[in-house]
Amino acid sequence: MRYAPELGGCGDCICRNCLMWWSKRCPHGGCFDDYRAKAEPWPGKVRKSWTNWNLPGEQAHWCRGGICYAVPECEHFVEYDSTKTLVRTCLVENVQVFQDGYILCGLVNVIGCEECYRRFEEREDA
Repeated sequence: MRYAPELGGCGDCICRNCLMWWSKRCPHGGCFDDYRAKAEPWPGKVRKSWTNWNLPGEQAHWCRGGICYAVPECEHFVEYDSTKTLVRTCLVENVQVFQDGYILCGLVNVIGCEECYRRFEEREDA
């Protein structure tokens, strides 16, 4: 796979148009470049154009220092339609409901649904 460099960051990266990225379910992590750094580390010379360039693993990333080597395809890509993402009020927290029905809640990974529901009932009983 050939990657063409782009200046100015991640704007044209396929991840920015992917439902899996927006809903934080990408199996590659935060972005494809996180995966690529492990599977296919940067083959070029050492670059020093960003903060922390010398930390472990930084040189393995392709998209660094304002230059993005956007990936043109990904086997997990699902086109994101922002017009179909809704914000709904749940018990305690607002949640995002995505085009495929997946619900992203900021509390689920912190306290879980059961604790959220318990706190909601406690507040309602008061």
